[in-house]
Amino acid sequence: MTGAGGPQLGTQSRRAVRGVQDVRGGGYRPRRTNGSDGGGGVGLLTRLLVIASAIGVLIIVAYLIFPPLFGGFFRGLAEDNPDLMRLPFVADAVREEIGDRLDQPAGTDPTPVDFVIAPGASSRQITDELVNRELVTDRLAFSFLLITEGAGSRLRAGAHVLDRTMSPREVVAVLERVPDAGPPKVTVSLREGLRIEQVTAYLQTLELTDFDAEAFFGLLNEPPAELRADYDWLRVVPEDRSLEGFIGSGVFEVGQDISAEEMARTLLDRWQQSGALALLEQAEREGTDFYHVVRLASLVQREARLASERPLIAGVYQNRLDGLGDGTRLLNADPTVIYAKDTMRLREMEISEWPQYFFWTYEGIATFAGFRVADDLATYQTWHSRGLQAGPICTPSLSSIEAAMAPDTEDGYVYFVAAGDDSHLFARTYEEHLANIERVRGSPAPASPMPETPAP
Repeated sequence: MTGAGGPQLGTQSRRAVRGVQDVRGGGYRPRRTNGSDGGGGVGLLTRLLVIASAIGVLIIVAYLIFPPLFGGFFRGLAEDNPDLMRLPFVADAVREEIGDRLDQPAGTDPTPVDFVIAPGASSRQITDELVNRELVTDRLAFSFLLITEGAGSRLRAGAHVLDRTMSPREVVAVLERVPDAGPPKVTVSLREGLRIEQVTAYLQTLELTDFDAEAFFGLLNEPPAELRADYDWLRVVPEDRSLEGFIGSGVFEVGQDISAEEMARTLLDRWQQSGALALLEQAEREGTDFYHVVRLASLVQREARLASERPLIAGVYQNRLDGLGDGTRLLNADPTVIYAKDTMRLREMEISEWPQYFFWTYEGIATFAGFRVADDLATYQTWHSRGLQAGPICTPSLSSIEAAMAPDTEDGYVYFVAAGDDSHLFARTYEEHLANIERVRGSPAPASPMPETPAP
């Protein structure tokens, strides 16, 4: 209802107006928006800073008053997070804890240890590696030096030489120096399927300043008892045999001043790390003669070019060993005869002349069946001697070893001939074999048995 003086307010509206008037009366002032009075977000921030500062002061005061209690607390935090030692009161607590441990050695072993810092490695990664290798046994003391003295940013990437008689301070001092470049490195590149004499010949062509070829060959050809003892898996090699078949391969670097023994051990290490050791252990679990496997695998290595054919070629030789075909158990394997020929010729040469020798050629062998070999190589003349040759003729690859452990004999093949494109043609009978030879050569094959034509 409205009167002449204007609209009349209801009871609720009048009460609301009075409420506003009550608030606006007395000390009410409109809120400023520029924050000049310390209110709003800035005021809140200021209060939080004041509170944080007060807490910090209380902690510091408490630390000063109760150092044993808070010192242990801070030291525990520093062990979990070394970066906290950037705070002075935490660093002081740790300094009190470690005392003279900065100068205490990790141990008593003075043997030099190569330690490599990879480019970009963090201080934590470097510390972890030092602790894992027991070159640093006091992680807190070492981290204290890195953090409080700024040494963490001065550690140099590269190869360093440490030992376990060094204290954390001495380790830091070494790691801050320019790394010792050491002797120049030489790249070694050994393909699979080489025999020991080939490896010896090749190594003589490299710029190895302290390498003794005769000593190296002697270690692998007649391995001493101490070398065998250091490689337990050499138990599979008969005592009177060389280490043929167990020499590592690949591309790797060695120091230019590497010795004959160091090189021999490097190659044994590479064989051990190649995955072949797992096959050896598998063979022993299955009751298989692993040395027999490697002998067979070395034939496969010299004959096969395609990985897919390795089990079939292993199967051909296994079928012959089992008497399949003509029943003579003659392998008729060209590579074993060539191995015997090369061995006899190398014996007549100075070891320094080996780099000029051409290995694995047919030169000098008019017919395999009539070729005479030395008495100790009789088993390698597999056109006369029945069964498997006495030892491996090279170091086979993993795929060749796997093929020899599981030869594919299902189809009963006993012959094969190279097809000229890295593959082979296989046959069950001699007649089929002759047909394959004619197919490859384009002319009739001789009527009498002929050795298989190996891939070039």
